[in-house]
Amino acid sequence: MNRKTFIRAAGTLMLPIPLFGKIHKETAMFDTAIIGGASAGLAAALTLGRSARKTVVFDTGAPRNRPAAHAHNFFTRDGAPPSEILAIGREQLKPYPSVQLMQEEVISAEKNGAHFQLKTASGKQFSARSIILATGVKDILPDIEGVAALWGNRVIHCPYCHGWEMKDQPVAIIANGEDAAHLAALVRNLNRDVVILTNGKSTIEEKMPVPVIEKTIQKMEEDNDRMKITFSDGSSIYKGAAYLKVARVDFRNALAQQLGCELQEGGAVKVDNMFKTTVPGVFAAGDLSQPGLHQVSIAAAGGHTAAAVCNRMLSMEDFAKL
Repeated sequence: MNRKTFIRAAGTLMLPIPLFGKIHKETAMFDTAIIGGASAGLAAALTLGRSARKTVVFDTGAPRNRPAAHAHNFFTRDGAPPSEILAIGREQLKPYPSVQLMQEEVISAEKNGAHFQLKTASGKQFSARSIILATGVKDILPDIEGVAALWGNRVIHCPYCHGWEMKDQPVAIIANGEDAAHLAALVRNLNRDVVILTNGKSTIEEKMPVPVIEKTIQKMEEDNDRMKITFSDGSSIYKGAAYLKVARVDFRNALAQQLGCELQEGGAVKVDNMFKTTVPGVFAAGDLSQPGLHQVSIAAAGGHTAAAVCNRMLSMEDFAKL
């Protein structure tokens, strides 16, 4: 099987459910339900699978980095397509028969006695002794025509994830205030031609060593191997790429709130250094538990840690019953 065929076979979620694993009855009790099947969720599933824990992973197939052609700054996988990384992750779960991957969206979660009860959008119900939330975040883009089509390629947000590929190109920083100053400082080491676009009146307090344009951005579009940025007054500039401070990051914390988990300011789920939430038996990993510094490797590390701590909890419970 060649690489392209493998990715198509293992990476797609357009398959009957469950994707793989032993089919358990809906009423069966899982040791752990992992909600979210991207880097944190799959990493957690690997750790639990290797611990022979009966585990179900619920995945909707919509990871945050899906628009990006490549994922970077990930040890041993630098430059790999996000879909390939997840395809390999799913493939490497197959040797562990206790892990089941479901293409289902969990819409409700609640404590029911000594376990948790989950309900999916299709009406199925599942029970689990513990939960790992790995539902991630969603980037809310500014209301600029064309920005969504360029997001993840010409329009990026992280110098560590995409900066090297844009090195030495003329770039714009679409941000304001402290965010603009912070991004410009990071990017200036990679790009000499840098301009800050505040998309309206500047709130930057200090004097900037790079140009600052306070015009409102009307449209962004691809134009002959460059990106054209048009302002509301009709003027335009051309850049190779733009770093964008998103309007906001929407933490997918609805299930965490249903379970009674405490949130951090901004919406991330509050966890301790072992990724335990404030609700016993519920863990959170990946971007959902991180106010900032969202990267694939960090999400995966959180998934492994949460799963190891979760397995220890389950093991101690089981051991006490002997």
